[in-house]
Amino acid sequence: MAIGILGTGSYLPEQVVTNDDLARVVDTSDEWIVSHTGIRQRRRAGADTRSSDLGILASRRAVSAAGLSTEQIDGLVVASSSPDQVQPATACRVQAELGLMTGPAFDVSAVCAGFVYGVAVAQGLMCASGQYRRMLVTGCEVYSKILDYQDRTSCVFFGDGAGAVVLGHVPDGYGILGSHLTTDGTQRDVVGIPAGGTAEPTSADTLAARRHHFRMDGPRVWDFATTALPVSIKQALAATGLGVADVDLLITHQANLRLIDAVAHGLGMPREKVPTTVERYGNTAAASVPITLDEAVAAGRLRRGDIVVLAAVGGGMTAGTVVLRWY
Repeated sequence: MAIGILGTGSYLPEQVVTNDDLARVVDTSDEWIVSHTGIRQRRRAGADTRSSDLGILASRRAVSAAGLSTEQIDGLVVASSSPDQVQPATACRVQAELGLMTGPAFDVSAVCAGFVYGVAVAQGLMCASGQYRRMLVTGCEVYSKILDYQDRTSCVFFGDGAGAVVLGHVPDGYGILGSHLTTDGTQRDVVGIPAGGTAEPTSADTLAARRHHFRMDGPRVWDFATTALPVSIKQALAATGLGVADVDLLITHQANLRLIDAVAHGLGMPREKVPTTVERYGNTAAASVPITLDEAVAAGRLRRGDIVVLAAVGGGMTAGTVVLRWY
């Protein structure tokens, strides 16, 4: 049973936040942000907007692009590291608003690698059970609500957005050829929101210490990403009998431009095979891979038979790769 991508969709909020805008609220500059990250602007959702709102809009576009109706979708996986609430799953609201009233709807938590993990999980579920012929995988983020705008080492990187794909049956030889997922839980402190769970319950002290905002250790993220992501990509390709030279397009997590360049260089992959959106949208976490994929599809960069790699790293620390032959 071959499972591939039937349609893609994305949604970006209208409000553009430039580097100069951020420089008015935090000690930074356009020159510093561009030279260190390649990011020139990002999008920001409205004050009343939830991650699920963006996910719903991107999902509708993906379903439409697949030539389907929402009634034909059998299940939903949502990846978000800025969920609507701690519980229940953000997927529950996305399911209800889309009218997907049967089948599973659940969240996958792997921070920026969540969408890639979600695709691998959904494919496995579809192959294991004949009940699910078409599944929606959505990455949606509103990071503007969890960032600490007193922390210039993190707040300049991120933007809001959502992307989605519809998975379904494709002819044998096409679709998902293989995947590779890995986690190093000893580095779970590198990225995350420290407070708000059972390890560090909400209190006056955690609020005063700003422990409910996103935090990351940039140098350790770099070290993990530049090591683990190329390894994951190579292992996923090797499992399918392919090599880096066979790849037509690498859609990688849009953390920052320097990191993307380093990963491409480490793989020996021509930079023109690695499209980027981070310059315009910033790091949209679990949404970055499907957003970039959707833009590549819209630009006509994918042809039937192309080998496409989806790859990402995230908190935990996690890394994942999915290899497809495009249909």
